[in-house]
Amino acid sequence: MRDIYIINPMAGKRDAALNFMERAKAWHKENGGEYELHLTQRAGHGEELARMYAESGEELRLWVAGGDGTINEVVCGVANHENVSVGIFPCGSGNDFVRSFGPKEIFLNFEKQNRGTTVKIDLIRSEHGGAANICSIGFDAKVANEMTYYKGLPGVTGESAYILSLAKCLFGKISDPMTVRLWNEKGEEETYSGEFVFTLAANARWYGGGFLGAPKAVLNDGLLDFVLIRKPAMYRIPGLIPVYKSGKHLDNEKLKDIVIYTRGTKIEIESDRELISNMDGNCVKASHECFSVMPGALRLILPEGVSLP
Repeated sequence: MRDIYIINPMAGKRDAALNFMERAKAWHKENGGEYELHLTQRAGHGEELARMYAESGEELRLWVAGGDGTINEVVCGVANHENVSVGIFPCGSGNDFVRSFGPKEIFLNFEKQNRGTTVKIDLIRSEHGGAANICSIGFDAKVANEMTYYKGLPGVTGESAYILSLAKCLFGKISDPMTVRLWNEKGEEETYSGEFVFTLAANARWYGGGFLGAPKAVLNDGLLDFVLIRKPAMYRIPGLIPVYKSGKHLDNEKLKDIVIYTRGTKIEIESDRELISNMDGNCVKASHECFSVMPGALRLILPEGVSLP
């Protein structure tokens, strides 16, 4: 089975891609095996490469070296293709997707990766693209959109970029009118309306450089975790942020008037305003969005010693 590496040269720290390429070459020189190395050249190139290999029908292991954005591209390219297994070498600034499995260091170990096992996990489908991790619409998507600027500043990590963007966005409008319809795990329809800070649909648990937005999410249960945050009084926001970041918002009695949590297969959001919709950091403007689960759509390689949460 061939190993194909898709590497984002712009991800993470300076020269991270070059260092990874040298490690990959050294690994195969010692252990053998046919392989190819590809550097992405532009936004969307990872998806193009991944789709090309997936549609070839050849049995492959496709390794992604980059951040959550590169992972998103590759995942969109191989979704629902049984001939491709995807492995992840997290080299980005945030690396939120792999946080659901534990420390990222084990994913950077070539030996453990090559002795890993393949499992099927769910993905998220949206009107504007797919995702493996978390989708949202509203304030936190606006923060994700703004943080792209801060990521380019010297010495700024994924988490600090999110904090800087959050601070800026807090000076603007924090909520928007939304009508939300969702279908829960029993297949029943639920409807909510009003002023919401954001609506989140999660397959995995972490996003935003270390925010535990969906602490109960399971990647292979055929369901998404939906978290809706109603507009709070302004004086409550400073206390809400650290609670949300640590993942303690779902069962917090003090927040039950503003936090709605349920699990299901599909959620639709409408607004009379144009909002920001976020799919694993890929942000677009939209006044209507739909997030739905794609059960078992990705074959994911888990390194030796790692299991699904």
